[in-house]
Amino acid sequence: MGTDFRVWLIASDHGDFSTTKIGMDLADEDFESWFLANGGYLHPSVEIVFGDDGNYVRVKKDHVLLTGSMVVSCPHKLTISWPDIKRHHFPDVHSNFTPHVATRLFLMKQSLLKEQSPWWPYINSLPQSFSTPLWYDNNDLIWLRGTNLGNAKELREVAWRQEYENAMQSLFVNSIDFEQKRLWTWELYLWAATVMTTRSFSGPQSFNRNEGNFVVASDGDRKYPVLIPGLDLLNHDPSAKVSWIWDANVCALRSNESIAGGRQVWNNYDPKSNEELIMGYGFSLVENTSDHYSLGFSPAVAAYIGAIKARRLARRSSSDAAQSQNAMETGELSPKLVGETARNGAQVIESSEDLNVEATLQQNIYWVRLLENERYEFSPHFLDDFSIAVENPREAHVANDSVESAQRLSDRDLSRNKLHVICAVIMILQKGQRAIRKHDKDLPKAPQNSKQVDAARYRESQLRILDSVLDSMCKFLKSVTAANSPEVRDPRVVRLEHILTHSPKSLLKDLRGVLNAGVRTRDPVRIRERGGVDFAFTTWLCGLWVYSQSDPRGEHEIDSRYLRWLRYLRKYYAEPSEESVDHQRPDNPLIEEKAGWFDPVRSAGGDAQPSSTFIARSYLDAVQAAIEKRPQSIYNDGRITVRRLEWCLNIIKNEGVWCPNVDQGEDNEDDEWVIFLELGES
Repeated sequence: MGTDFRVWLIASDHGDFSTTKIGMDLADEDFESWFLANGGYLHPSVEIVFGDDGNYVRVKKDHVLLTGSMVVSCPHKLTISWPDIKRHHFPDVHSNFTPHVATRLFLMKQSLLKEQSPWWPYINSLPQSFSTPLWYDNNDLIWLRGTNLGNAKELREVAWRQEYENAMQSLFVNSIDFEQKRLWTWELYLWAATVMTTRSFSGPQSFNRNEGNFVVASDGDRKYPVLIPGLDLLNHDPSAKVSWIWDANVCALRSNESIAGGRQVWNNYDPKSNEELIMGYGFSLVENTSDHYSLGFSPAVAAYIGAIKARRLARRSSSDAAQSQNAMETGELSPKLVGETARNGAQVIESSEDLNVEATLQQNIYWVRLLENERYEFSPHFLDDFSIAVENPREAHVANDSVESAQRLSDRDLSRNKLHVICAVIMILQKGQRAIRKHDKDLPKAPQNSKQVDAARYRESQLRILDSVLDSMCKFLKSVTAANSPEVRDPRVVRLEHILTHSPKSLLKDLRGVLNAGVRTRDPVRIRERGGVDFAFTTWLCGLWVYSQSDPRGEHEIDSRYLRWLRYLRKYYAEPSEESVDHQRPDNPLIEEKAGWFDPVRSAGGDAQPSSTFIARSYLDAVQAAIEKRPQSIYNDGRITVRRLEWCLNIIKNEGVWCPNVDQGEDNEDDEWVIFLELGES
């Protein structure tokens, strides 16, 4: 029967683990002696330098490290990772802890054992403090306020503290273990966890990056962080030319360039942003060309996007297509977990403050970064995935039957979906920009230590990216939505001002009467202030539909784009039946009416979240109040029913987009709802 890992951890010695294969001798008083005595290798032309600013490897004076030289190699028995611990030292051990927690606890135990640990010379050579954000003091953290990294630090600390508390409860279930428990401090767990994140390597897959033919001993298909004594002494330089070797006996690093005497020998972790470098390793690079602003979907939305992409790649079955059509005909939204009217994209995409921090920092799929000549780019598939997240039912129905095309922000031939993506991304970036800028006043004049220098460098880079990308995107958005520039704006983008000035004269007069009855104003600014935008657009669309059907008024007064749009909508939004819904008010209305008049805006926007049918009833009340004053109104038509208004409201909700305040104000009060006229094929 195997040994219980928990029992061994709180034992006073490591006698139960006598199978360890690491040799110890009193002469092995330092790391290098221990390393070489146990099968480690250092090229004769290099030396280890131990200093206050950290340890590193350099070429000896008057020596040259030639191209192709093996710099350092480490036998697997010296490495520390959960699979290696079990494979090379304690094959009979079993543990209920997750591998990464078990490895940290194991490292804590080795530290507590001191000279009794076979790894002690290595443990003793490790830093006792670090420069990652969890080791920042309050003065250091000021420089990270409002950034993704500042939020990520908070999340990581919460996660690690929870891991620690759970582990201690599991380890020390008896009060007699109190003396042992006081040694297993949070500070020691933080040290062990930071050692694993700053000095470990991410598993065999990374070692095969340059040497693809070696047999890798692994624990199934899973990859674990592994500490590799000797190799972790080499610092990072993104320009370093190296190859990793990982075979059945050793892991090693080869230099693919010649290095002169006195020069440091570097490793290459692959290109990483300063956000990754600071969080993972505790340092940053000057003018890091890999810097970016991190973006990520919330877990629920990411799962939805993945499911949709998988179904489309599998060419959805006919039964799935039929279900999609049925959902479209009833006007119901697919269960996307995305609010159609969500402002600031908050339900669609979030910065890393809302994501699993480990997944965000380690996998970091999405980002935006600057290129040369003031250009920028988003990470691959980001815009395509975002377009799925903000699809309305009509767009989803079309996409299920067609090949998705890449989103191009510079493409003048917009669609509603492209406009939605652009607007939502701008809102996300504005939110990130404001979150950082609001702490400007708290900053000291200059950084006071190396941690603050790294944090300030990162902060400045984040703002530079956000400022540049927002400037470019907002200029483009202005060009297609400008209210007073018909010669440059896209005429398919319809704002509230447009329906109040460019509708047929007969309709416009009657629409103003409905607006006066419903929101007591026909001024677009006041309509927005009173939350009446949905009401205005819905009653406008309903009147437009009736006007297009009426004779002898005819269609010649209606803009041809509106007529094309109406015809296109009928393809995807099933017309309501002519049956009228009973118009009696409910006995217990969801929202109390104001004395003297019924407020459809308050009914639609209250905390009770009334149904679309209830909202449509309130809209019909306003319409009927208007036609009492003007019986000849176009709205005095029996086809304007609760069902028809509900149909129009559904279209307005689905075919609209929150358009951000491109002047980047302090809040979102000036964001506005616009309608995009999807016209289909000519």
